[in-house]
Amino acid sequence: MKNNSDFVKLSDVKSAGLRYIEIPVFSDFSDIVAGFTTRFGGVSEGDYATLNLNFNRPDPRENVLENFRRLSVDLGIPLENMVVSHQTHTKNVMHVSAAHAGMGITRDRSYTNIDGLLTSEKNLLLVTHYADCVPLYFYDPAKSVIALVHSGWRGTLMDIGGETVRELKRIYGSNAGDLIVAFGPHIRNCCFEVDRDVADAFKDKFIFAQEYMSHRSDGKWLIDLEGLISENLERQGVNSDNIYGCSICTKCHNDIFFSHRGSNGRTGTAAAFMMIKG
Repeated sequence: MKNNSDFVKLSDVKSAGLRYIEIPVFSDFSDIVAGFTTRFGGVSEGDYATLNLNFNRPDPRENVLENFRRLSVDLGIPLENMVVSHQTHTKNVMHVSAAHAGMGITRDRSYTNIDGLLTSEKNLLLVTHYADCVPLYFYDPAKSVIALVHSGWRGTLMDIGGETVRELKRIYGSNAGDLIVAFGPHIRNCCFEVDRDVADAFKDKFIFAQEYMSHRSDGKWLIDLEGLISENLERQGVNSDNIYGCSICTKCHNDIFFSHRGSNGRTGTAAAFMMIKG
């Protein structure tokens, strides 16, 4: 795995109040849009200040819709060209097309329990939600296919990353060795502490889990979700040189990114987004 170290400086993000940051590895591809939103530049208030993008928070719907409108203007992509996941911490990923455009924002979804979106459609912006969980961006330049996946600890335990690779192979005929995978900002092993039951679940599931865990003197465990996910991706055939990490911890920087753990559970929600330009 490579360190995707070209992210914009967080001090610059904060001083400029940027609504989103780009995922640097995809700047090499003129046909890909990929980014992750910050807390800044919206109209939500209180715990959800200011760019909350989740309609399922106690935040007036008109505020969230205005936040999406502002992101839409920044990106030059209409709301009607966006499609939003319905996340319930599963390993379910789904192919979406123009028939799904606008779902989750301008019209109701026709699907539920979907934590990952895959498409070969151009000009369709995939959107997934985060407040510490791991965003995974997949691109297959050979097949011109993308996937955007929400991998919380439960999804990581179910190997949603590996499931995405399998579905890219099945639906689009992707070769795992062609895939480029990048991580977005997420809670890192400096802050992701769990009790023994969760640690044991990972050790029972993955024979290599212990390599990505450390036991603290207070009985808590720290888990490196990025490391675990990367290991599973490589075991599915993804080239380690095509996996790009992200050193930004959302809890450490909860003044810039929404963080469930950094806000004691009262927080707004960021969005990852990805699109193939037409």
